[in-house]
Amino acid sequence: MTSDLKAIDFAEMGRTCFGHAARRTANLLTRHYNRAMAGLGLELTQAQLLAVIADGTAPSASAIARYLGIDRSTLARNLRPLEAAGLIRRRETAGRTVLPVLTPAGEEKVIEIHQAWQRAQEELTDMLGPEGAEAVRAHMSALRKAVHILEDNDAKATPNVEQTN
Repeated sequence: MTSDLKAIDFAEMGRTCFGHAARRTANLLTRHYNRAMAGLGLELTQAQLLAVIADGTAPSASAIARYLGIDRSTLARNLRPLEAAGLIRRRETAGRTVLPVLTPAGEEKVIEIHQAWQRAQEELTDMLGPEGAEAVRAHMSALRKAVHILEDNDAKATPNVEQTN
């Protein structure tokens, strides 16, 4: 092992890395909510997707994907089983836009989703306390904003190849 490699404290890197902490936390939270949704035959991503569709304010499938923080292919992969289960159908809107909408069975399922989500949410809020829960949300929001700022700065600093030619 080289002296440069020996000089690096990899354990400290694991303890302090925001990305590592976020991924571990996201995995644990997903398992918690998946347990709550299991009786409904859904996973958290599908339940969130149905809730976003039920909200009805997303103007496009791309907007739904952006809101959920997933790419279009992941969205399509999650829509297929929901459509096959008869929970959603596709509706053409103005132009060429196709939006998923809930079927009557989907509307019933979203009510069940909300009830299961409420229980899972209350369990965590009870563990953290209302102030702790709000602090976690505020810190996560601040972290997202910081990363967005860094991404914007990187985009401004990286010249577009087409613009430099």
